[in-house]
Amino acid sequence: IFLIVTFCIFMPSSLFLGNIDQFAVGFAALIPLLIAASLITAAVVILIGLIVPKKICNIYAAVIFGGALAAYVQGNFLNPDFGVLNGRQIQWSQFKVNGIISTVVWIVLIVVPPVIVCFKKDIMTNIIKWGSLFLSSIQVVTLVVLIVSSKRSVDYSYVVTKNDEFALSSQGNVVVFIVDTLDEDAQNYVIDRYCEELKDFTYFDNMIGGGAPTALGVPLMLTGYQYDTTHSLADYRKKAYEEGTLIQDMSDNGYDVKLYTSSEYLNGVNQEAVANTAGGQKYRISDKVQFFKNIYKMSAFYAFPQIIKQYFWFYGDDFAACQAPENNNIIQYELDDSQLYADFKNNGGITVDAGNKTFTLYHMVGAHAPYEMNEQCVDVGETETSLDKQIQGVFRYINGYMQQMKDKGVYDNSTVIITADHGGYGLYERPAVFVKMADTHNDVMQVNSDSVTFKNLYATYGEAALGQKSNYGNTLFDMAGVSQSRYHVAPWDVSKGMYPADEYLKNRDYSVFRIEGDAVNPQISVIKDEQQMKNINN
Repeated sequence: IFLIVTFCIFMPSSLFLGNIDQFAVGFAALIPLLIAASLITAAVVILIGLIVPKKICNIYAAVIFGGALAAYVQGNFLNPDFGVLNGRQIQWSQFKVNGIISTVVWIVLIVVPPVIVCFKKDIMTNIIKWGSLFLSSIQVVTLVVLIVSSKRSVDYSYVVTKNDEFALSSQGNVVVFIVDTLDEDAQNYVIDRYCEELKDFTYFDNMIGGGAPTALGVPLMLTGYQYDTTHSLADYRKKAYEEGTLIQDMSDNGYDVKLYTSSEYLNGVNQEAVANTAGGQKYRISDKVQFFKNIYKMSAFYAFPQIIKQYFWFYGDDFAACQAPENNNIIQYELDDSQLYADFKNNGGITVDAGNKTFTLYHMVGAHAPYEMNEQCVDVGETETSLDKQIQGVFRYINGYMQQMKDKGVYDNSTVIITADHGGYGLYERPAVFVKMADTHNDVMQVNSDSVTFKNLYATYGEAALGQKSNYGNTLFDMAGVSQSRYHVAPWDVSKGMYPADEYLKNRDYSVFRIEGDAVNPQISVIKDEQQMKNINN
């Protein structure tokens, strides 16, 4: 019972409920998987127990108890802070001491109970019996509390669909490619390689995004409103989409606004203003086998000894591909670049009609780990590719898309923006941004070194779509000689790389940083005054 309650029920349930905003399905969808795992584990334990000679059955029971106890101790007390499992490989060498402690504890807890059974059978039998009941009861009570108290802050009642995914207008378009995590490495991976394809663009090499990771970057670039950290993330998103009126303004002015990203990043947006959302929806587990594997791989990662955790490392976003709308007629957009490229080819590229102008945004995995796509834009797994090849694959799609725009006569009268949602080093503050405004032609790519942020990018959307600079602030092209205070918001998981011993940052989910000077050699300070935090949007 203790083993089943610990590993089959409590571990996956607590991890699910503790990260409930990352799951589109409710806890009820997990229950059949918990039951299946419990039955399988019970069957295996009983079967082995029937095979084991009767004279060592007590030793077998003691080993099972010791293993369950070790998993309980590991999961609750011995795991170090691995940070967010965002696809980047963990530097396991940093946790050697944890590995030694974990190994010793596991050896002791698995070896000692069988040894005691051999000499003090009755005593150990009572310890196993009552210890199992006590620890199982604690976990059951804790789980009930988690179920009652866990509240989702992300609205999953709508779906971001693939509707009209590659449809553009002959009247003009604003097309935005978010290449996730592409940063100052753009010089090596993009500029030198694609100088001809991007010659009509301007590269902004002094950009400070303003928010990272994606949960902050995407809402900021779509609203121009920054997270001041004095409110919850859910309240920030709602406030941001209220303050940043551009999406609604474009819709009101006859634009088809299509945002191909995760619904999580659009929480708070007026769904009526976004053409490719479908409301009133519920989600289901679309691939139960893979979801089962993922949830128990995640449980094993937290419950198993430190020295073997690397074999159970996983990417948190792996669950997204296992969830889908209950309505089978709705095709959900997922961050899957190889699938995006396949859809693009299967569609015959873009389609053009004389309908409404479009604001079309494609959010891609881009330069984000894990690197699983090759230069042909095909998913080949981590062992067959690299960051460089993955970026080549991304630009195979982007360049092919832009060539289609040229071939079908909509390149000249459209604005094309290639940007990251955040950078990949330091505080993730330096996303790469390339902009080609409509009717712009250059002999070579231009480089702009003005002090800019995502707020200026937001204003650039407004200028490109509606020609209204004053409503949205200074665009990226209006900042010559203009001084502005630049702030960037990042979570502890990001900032600890630069400030590992800072107790203030460690005790906050997100913190605000003031960044002065050039983005290449910035002077960074932490904002600790709450009033200053609130003023970052003034």
